[in-house]
Amino acid sequence: MDKKNGFTLLEVLLVLAISSVLLVFVAPDLYRTMSGMSLPKATQELATALRHSQSQAINASQPVSLVLDVEKRSYQLSGSEKVYQLPSDLDLTLLTGMGLVQGASSGAIYFYSDGSSSGGRISLQQGDRQQQIHINWLTGEVEIGD
Repeated sequence: MDKKNGFTLLEVLLVLAISSVLLVFVAPDLYRTMSGMSLPKATQELATALRHSQSQAINASQPVSLVLDVEKRSYQLSGSEKVYQLPSDLDLTLLTGMGLVQGASSGAIYFYSDGSSSGGRISLQQGDRQQQIHINWLTGEVEIGD
């Protein structure tokens, strides 16, 4: 008798049915995990831009600013034409000095040639998760916290 290797149609259909059922339960959790990654990534990106601004101010011996538009969820470094966009599902809050508010939805964080800054706090929120970036006015240090 000649035995052939392979799978029967019934076996293939059974594997497909089981895979489909598992995918229905796993896919929503996978989506939530993937979308939840944008908060830490955006926070790190913004903190890096702030640190870069501080370095530029020290190297150029002149003030450098980062302007954050909370409504448009974007930021721009002084002297640059490029506008950096943050994910649209994030809510932003900027706490900065009164004289640094620029319009209804924008404000600036300044870094000075001695490394100090105007100080402030940026809160990024996605759903019930939140992260904050603290900018120390005296040292210009940028820290990420919860």
